[in-house]
Order: sequence, then C-alpha cells, then structure tokens
Amino acid sequence: MRILLTNDDGIGAPGLEAMEAALRSSWEVYVVAPAAHCSGSGHALGLYRDIEVTNTGGRYWSVGGTPADCVKLAIRELLGFIPDLAVSGINPGPNLANNVHYSGTVAAASEAAFWGIPAIAVSSGSPSPSHLGCAAEYVAGLIRSGVHASIPPDSVLNLNIPDAPSCMLGPPVWTRTGRFSQDAPFIVLEPGRSYRYGRCHELPLRDETGTDVEALRAGFVSATLLGLDRSLPGFSMPQGG
Repeated sequence: MRILLTNDDGIGAPGLEAMEAALRSSWEVYVVAPAAHCSGSGHALGLYRDIEVTNTGGRYWSVGGTPADCVKLAIRELLGFIPDLAVSGINPGPNLANNVHYSGTVAAASEAAFWGIPAIAVSSGSPSPSHLGCAAEYVAGLIRSGVHASIPPDSVLNLNIPDAPSCMLGPPVWTRTGRFSQDAPFIVLEPGRSYRYGRCHELPLRDETGTDVEALRAGFVSATLLGLDRSLPGFSMPQGG
C-alpha cells in the first residue's frame, strides 16, 4: 500500500517524523508537507503566489504552500499515482469541536478525501506531546486492522489521541464533533493595536455528551467521522405571497 503523509506543522515537525517512522516499516510512504508552519490555515490555497517545491531526497517533498496545496500537488503533479491512503499529522495539540474547521491538519486530509482517497487526520491530546511514537504506532495498528477501508466516501476519520504510553491507549471511542459555547479568547497585547489568540481547547461545550472533547478529556482515543458535504437536505425556500 502506498501512503501519502502530510501535515500542517512543516516537513521537519516531530509529529510527522514519528508518523513516517511508524508507517514506513509496513508500507511505502511518500511525504509531501509544507516548508513552514501552517497551523490554523484551514483549507486555504496559495492562489496568488508561486508555490515552490523542493525534493529533499527520495520520497520527500517540501512545499512552499498550505496543507491543501501539498495534497493537490502530490496527487496532480508529484507522485505520478493516486495513493491508497492519506494520513495527516501528528499535530501537537487536539483538533476538536469548532477547531476542526480551522485545522490545517484536518484540511489536508479533507483535500485527499475530496478525490476519493481514504484519509485520516491525527492529533495528539497535548500541545507539547511526550509520546508521539506511541500515537504513531497506535495509528499504524489501526491501519493494519483495516480501519481505512471502513471510512465512508466523502468523509475523514479524525483521530485525537491522548498523550500517553501505548499501554494506556484503548480502543477508539466513536464520537461526534462538539461545539464550544464560547468563542476563542484574545490576549490583549496592546489595546486597539495588537492581539493574540488564547487557548481554546478547554472552553465549555454546549453539550458534552458523546463528543470528541468528552472522550479525550476522559483519556480515550476520540474517533470522529467528518463529512465533506456541507449541504443540508430537506430545506425548501419559502414561497412569496
């Protein structure tokens, strides 16, 4: 099996290296990742600039663009084939609740899923993880069990894995995407002039039951299927009188 591996933290990120090491022992792994950090870029594209690509040796490409750019270039120009699976991560810090809409990690996996490739987004529960190797081996084990074959079309498997030793990681809990009841806070650096986003992973939820946030907070691996079709069935426009 040939796997496309990407991320949003850059080609030298520890999470990417851990994931590549875990996958390459069993499969052909092709790494196409951003040259620079792209967290929070969502599904942005580099439409108005040249996108520089550097082959850093063998099956490794560094891309001066976004995570979505990386996947598009891999499929259309760089690999010369359609990969059997795409894996995005491991991201340091979870991608849960509202944050899945902003996540470059999730966006890269979503771009692959748009083109019919089974796709998995992988995030650690800690912004400063100590057990990336354990998380990577966990994902490799799920792939060996065939989890990618059960991902429905037009969807992404979003995994959030506690930062813990392998012996503490049980079977994944299937969850729904939570929704924070408050927006991300700002840190005021200079009133009216300079701000920074504060942490938003621990915000309260509208309803925590059965969510990705609840599972991760309880120490479980959260597995959520994210659909790509954003249309809502059954809606009809009101008729004018």
